[in-house]
Amino acid sequence: MIYDTQEARQIDEWARTSGLPLEVLMERAGSQIADMLKRRHTKTERILILCGTGNNGGDGYVIGRELLRDDYDVTVHAPFGENRSETSRVHVHYAEAFGLVTEQPCGQYDVIVDALYGTGFDPTRISSAFKEQCDWVMDQRRQGACVYAVDMPSGVPTDHAKRFERIAIHSDVTFQLHAVKRSTFLIQTAPFYGESEVIDIGLPSFGEWRRFDEQLDSLFKRDRYGHKGTYGTALLIGGSDKMPGSIQLATRAALRSGVGKLQVATTALAKHGIIVQAPEAMLLDASLPAIEEMLPSVTAVGIGPGLAHDEIELWVDRLLESDRPLLLDAGALVKQSYPERSAPIIVTPHIGEFARMTNQSVSAVQEDLFGQATEYAQIHGVTVVLKSHVIVIARPDGGGYVVAGASSGLAKGGSGDTLFGVLTGLLAQNPTDDVERTLAMGASWYAHASKQVEHRLHPSSLLASDVIEELGKLK
Repeated sequence: MIYDTQEARQIDEWARTSGLPLEVLMERAGSQIADMLKRRHTKTERILILCGTGNNGGDGYVIGRELLRDDYDVTVHAPFGENRSETSRVHVHYAEAFGLVTEQPCGQYDVIVDALYGTGFDPTRISSAFKEQCDWVMDQRRQGACVYAVDMPSGVPTDHAKRFERIAIHSDVTFQLHAVKRSTFLIQTAPFYGESEVIDIGLPSFGEWRRFDEQLDSLFKRDRYGHKGTYGTALLIGGSDKMPGSIQLATRAALRSGVGKLQVATTALAKHGIIVQAPEAMLLDASLPAIEEMLPSVTAVGIGPGLAHDEIELWVDRLLESDRPLLLDAGALVKQSYPERSAPIIVTPHIGEFARMTNQSVSAVQEDLFGQATEYAQIHGVTVVLKSHVIVIARPDGGGYVVAGASSGLAKGGSGDTLFGVLTGLLAQNPTDDVERTLAMGASWYAHASKQVEHRLHPSSLLASDVIEELGKLK
């Protein structure tokens, strides 16, 4: 699950009203983190736990107590004074009874645990004392200390990166409690998390957003008695004489997705490349009459890669009148609003295109990927596939998926066209299923394939066409 600040508070409140004391959750969290630290470090290393005045600090005292019980060299520093959390107080007293010492830091430490602030931190109210603490931890880290954060790095906002000035604890590993936080996936805040590990503290999972981490085996299941009609018919519209490669990449990717039949409407020049590179595709003229004639026989339509035509908006209007799932990309992202229709509308902009669509700066979009994608999806009644260093898939009802872990080599031309082909092909095969899950599965498949390519190619040399070839090898 992926939580924002409000959802994190709601799950705590649910636990309290359901009879599970927050003191118990704190015990579970701290004990599990202590166990993980024991597996990573020896008793000869110096460990310092920085404890805040709230519940995050309470977790720190549990960690310290459990380490001390096994004779680890551990001390606590409370830079902002005595813990004021009623929930934490019992653990503070218990840790002190075990002999856990609270003292000023002295010398160099091997391990530092950041238990200063959690989801309740307000980044607009940063004190000089907190800045000094961040600088001190950074200096320790430069000298070799391994820094761990409890739930999230102190100073990092939970939901977005608005007004975030990068004054925060920079951790090597963050033990996130129960669920991942939204800022884990933002360009401005992700580096502060380091490696993330989710700690299960025994709470039920509920929430609107989740990271897609399902197995991809179902993509390769085929009906032994099926035929090409069993796996849908996709229609791809795109390409131009200036950008013939876009539709060629989308075509090859759609075919690799497993779609039964693929129709492609494109220019004469682009057709030549498709004939050579993807002879399995069927070709149409890039004209509205040809597109309209084909519509009744297809199960999903994707339009936009490399498209440059005076009648683009007219074509999109006609496709919106149909009852087929419709994916809009690149040159087809021309509408300011969308009509109500029985079949889903999916827009697939990259960050720059989305900024243009919403009259904002790129940085404003990057600061709040979840909020931006959700707002657009809800206002316009469409599904948004927002392409950045992660892929955010927002539903019109307010939830969605995040796909992370793709190769950095995808940051080059052709990657979006290839992903678009995969998504169109999969949607054509599953036009009535859970649309957002299908899209998330396609994005995850594509991201995983890109990482597989890194086994034989450096990310700098990775091409979108390499990923297409890798798609069929994921078994």
